[in-house]
Amino acid sequence: MFQQVLGGMIGHCFYKLTVTKLQPEKGSYYFEKKQDVWHVGYFSYKEVLSNVQEWYERGADAVEMEMITREQFDAILPTPFDKK
Repeated sequence: MFQQVLGGMIGHCFYKLTVTKLQPEKGSYYFEKKQDVWHVGYFSYKEVLSNVQEWYERGADAVEMEMITREQFDAILPTPFDKK
């Protein structure tokens, strides 16, 4: 019943992940902040958290999770060229 209401999307999450890593600048006491933005969708929350854990294991200093809608996620995906 609930699956019909949600359009078959039970358990699917859509997130914008901002991964931050601080790298020391050469010959300085300052750090350079490098950020990568990833969009993750059509996965369960457990799978998204698994990906976040992998980022921390790879040396990320912070991973910010922002929940987005399915429409926002689909708008980011590349669209095929219109064939005339």
